[in-house]
Amino acid sequence: MASTDNAINDAPISGRILITGGTGFVGSAIQSALAGRPLRLLVRNPAKHAHQATDLVEVVEGDVTDAESLRRTMDDCEAVIHLVAIIDERGGATFDKVIRQGSVNVIDEAQRAGVTRLLHMSALGAIHDPKFAYFEAKWQAEQAVQRSPLAWTIFRPSIIFGPGDGFITVLANLVSAAPLVPVVGSGESTFQPIRVNEVAASYARALDDPKTIGQIYELGGGQIYTYEEMIDLLKVKLGKRGPNIHIPVPLMKLVVSMSQPLPEKLRPPVTSEQLKMLAVNNSTASSATSSLIGHEPTRLEDALDYITRR
Repeated sequence: MASTDNAINDAPISGRILITGGTGFVGSAIQSALAGRPLRLLVRNPAKHAHQATDLVEVVEGDVTDAESLRRTMDDCEAVIHLVAIIDERGGATFDKVIRQGSVNVIDEAQRAGVTRLLHMSALGAIHDPKFAYFEAKWQAEQAVQRSPLAWTIFRPSIIFGPGDGFITVLANLVSAAPLVPVVGSGESTFQPIRVNEVAASYARALDDPKTIGQIYELGGGQIYTYEEMIDLLKVKLGKRGPNIHIPVPLMKLVVSMSQPLPEKLRPPVTSEQLKMLAVNNSTASSATSSLIGHEPTRLEDALDYITRR
């Protein structure tokens, strides 16, 4: 449970809320869920997002990997929603630097600024296992959050879907383009896709609820699917026919490794780390989503119209 050093009382959050990653896929949905409340969006390029500034929404420059750039960004904020992460390591942007150290930097500045409340985005599957660099970094970030004196809540969502997502849309593109749809491994790993606006609603509900302090919530959608079932669902939605072709994981790893020198558009739409992640289950028995949003979460198959409107 959280320390009570900075714990909030039963009153809802009324002050400004800083959101890291607030202009991204999930952050934009959370912005909408918190409409009418004073927000501050942390971005690396404020000129690019200046149009989002309003009387209630500030846009400030900062990079979670650069502790000095965060100085003063959280002044006068009552809460921080920390969303920034990566799913692909590029250049110096490693999982450890962006996810673990970035979270440490956010926590340190939040404490310095006197922030009261922290809502932290982790991931379903976060585990202390160096074989999974992404999940290990998420786990390490969780540890930093739990060690802090802030009144924290951690969210571990499964795959998040909706217009602009980075997983279901990629799969849909693959299904659309490939005459034979490749399935890595057995295709039996389970996933529980959750709609982005229901993730946002979970954050909005938890923000003002003191009972969520010190809690870790596993978030999943209305139905669990195997990886191959998701592909078959997309095929039906897109009107595609033809068989799937199973590719052994070792062969796919070799293909990914050999494709690294090629231009990005010629590489497979998956990294070696993501191959490892696809091989593990990403679903939960928790009813946390229903309790937070007040109804059963949406099933993937009931909210896929966006993939046919691209």
